[in-house]
Amino acid sequence: MSYFKTFAGSIALAVAAMSTPVVAADMIKVGAFVPEQSTGVAKVIKPWLEAVQAEAGDTVKMQPFWGGTLGKDPFKQFELVQNGVADVTWVLPGYTAGQFPEMGLFELPFFFRTAQEASAVGWKLNEMGLLTGFDGVHVVGFFAAEPNAIFMKTTVDSLDGLANLKVRSAGAIQAKWLESLGAAPQTLSSAEFNEGISRGTVDGAIQGWTGMKTFKSLPLVDQAIEAPAGAIPFLLLMNERKWEGLSPELQEIVMKHGGMAFAEAGGEAYASAGAAIREEVKAEGRIAIMELSDEELAKYEEAAKPIHDEWIASTPNGQAVYDAAVELLADMRGES
Repeated sequence: MSYFKTFAGSIALAVAAMSTPVVAADMIKVGAFVPEQSTGVAKVIKPWLEAVQAEAGDTVKMQPFWGGTLGKDPFKQFELVQNGVADVTWVLPGYTAGQFPEMGLFELPFFFRTAQEASAVGWKLNEMGLLTGFDGVHVVGFFAAEPNAIFMKTTVDSLDGLANLKVRSAGAIQAKWLESLGAAPQTLSSAEFNEGISRGTVDGAIQGWTGMKTFKSLPLVDQAIEAPAGAIPFLLLMNERKWEGLSPELQEIVMKHGGMAFAEAGGEAYASAGAAIREEVKAEGRIAIMELSDEELAKYEEAAKPIHDEWIASTPNGQAVYDAAVELLADMRGES
């Protein structure tokens, strides 16, 4: 009799187990086309991923795919997240021509002074609804690199010396500024720049210190000109369907560590990393670092104003975006 009771009890337990729903953790595939040790991944995106994982616990599995595992082409990252190949990925707006018209603001030379400024202003403009182009995606975070310098294999005595030289640009605004200096802009990825400068088909590049180190470009150049040639903006985007499928609780956690917290962390990470790399290069002494005087900065800033005006005129809602950014910067700098 006891055998049958035990048997019946086992069946009852099995049936109960079968009827109990198993809640599977959400899987979020987080991709980047650059290696894990790059500043953006190591100092910004990976800490965000780990913070979300730690707070969400076993309700989510944050799965990283660094180094282009989900797609290596930097120009295809927005397409990857739009199509759901990646749930979340790092997108460079400058590599997605025409998709994010207002992002040209960040390329404007002599506009942003620091990575912290550019990162905070970018997120605030997004919150204000002034940034567009996010079809099929949800904006998790915005951050920016330290303002670009100009790195040259062919050394020059001033920015005027860029005339007739081939210089890599990361976007259309930078290209127009280079043209205003008489240079021939080259639309190249960082990897393509390395190849070009090694072959002697490119003379230099607009790039940040962190980017030059990440893509192993520093050994290829002999000069750095410290002119604030725009800041490269970055986006951390999530597939819209994936976002809408998350629980409200998980959405809250994702954005608690995204948003302004993400912008502040990103700006500080790039500012610190860029300063450290610059000091290493300065101590090594091989690359000549050219710093512009206040008079030179004022001269080239004034000369760049037509580039600003052209961007405003050619961008839908450009004046509103520009004015909002100017006001935000004035407030941050204590100038208002």
